[in-house]
Amino acid sequence: MPELPEVETIRRALEKPLEGRRIVSAELRLPRMLLGFPAADLPKKLKGQRLRAVVRRGKYLILELDKDSLVIHLGMTGQLTYAAPDAPVDPRFRRTVTGMQKPYGAHPVDKHTHLLLRLDGGGKLMFRDPRTFGKILLVPGKSWIDHPRLGKLGPEPLTMKPAARAQDIPATSTRPVKALLLDQEFLAGVGNIYADEALFHAGIHPKRLVKSLKESEKTALLEAVKVVLRKGIKYQGTTFSDYRKPDGTSGTNFERLMVYGRGGKPCRTCGTVLHKTVVAQRGTVFCPLCQPLKKK
Repeated sequence: MPELPEVETIRRALEKPLEGRRIVSAELRLPRMLLGFPAADLPKKLKGQRLRAVVRRGKYLILELDKDSLVIHLGMTGQLTYAAPDAPVDPRFRRTVTGMQKPYGAHPVDKHTHLLLRLDGGGKLMFRDPRTFGKILLVPGKSWIDHPRLGKLGPEPLTMKPAARAQDIPATSTRPVKALLLDQEFLAGVGNIYADEALFHAGIHPKRLVKSLKESEKTALLEAVKVVLRKGIKYQGTTFSDYRKPDGTSGTNFERLMVYGRGGKPCRTCGTVLHKTVVAQRGTVFCPLCQPLKKK
């Protein structure tokens, strides 16, 4: 599932070509992906509205329009592709390690293209999602901020102050520390990839109980979160299976990961074989030497 760096990369790529453009027509090809609004009314509601801003909140992408906001969650396999008016359509698809097919760039509208926005000037935005776990919301104005799905999200990691946020980490929690990082109400946008990377960067074992963390470790962990997220954005996201940028190309952060997806391989820091386990029902990779499991 795309995490904060991937969604932020998509936001930045779409910002310039979309902002200021007017929606000429909208086609929702899979009505069940739209939540809380009559699917039959969506095309008429969107037609004529201008795209004012492309915003991100956690793992959500928001297209702010004249009167409403279109909120998109990419789910596991969702991809947003912008096709410029003169972009050649490439009918080829590449098969990912999960078995899904991803386009090389501006792709034809196929059975997995569930939302199509045609823009003035001839460009179009396509939301393609083979597994259909993605979600679409249409809300009035900028009320997405208080929507039940987004209003409960925790602070944005990139703008938080680690020392201050560390004070909110519960001192008596018996959850594994990785479970805390995956909690979207604690931090918005951190998922499995960057939780593993942050824990490695901070030298903290993923199974450490939250209550066992020292104050200095709490701050160091949150600082590590910012470091690995910024690195992910710098290299335009982590592509190991389905994630693609809006032009169909891959992010290059996967080659730079320290632990995630590297179970059984040597640690890039000390050479110890990386261990793989399960924490909070998620596959987890760590270095037993660099991230020792300290006793309480």
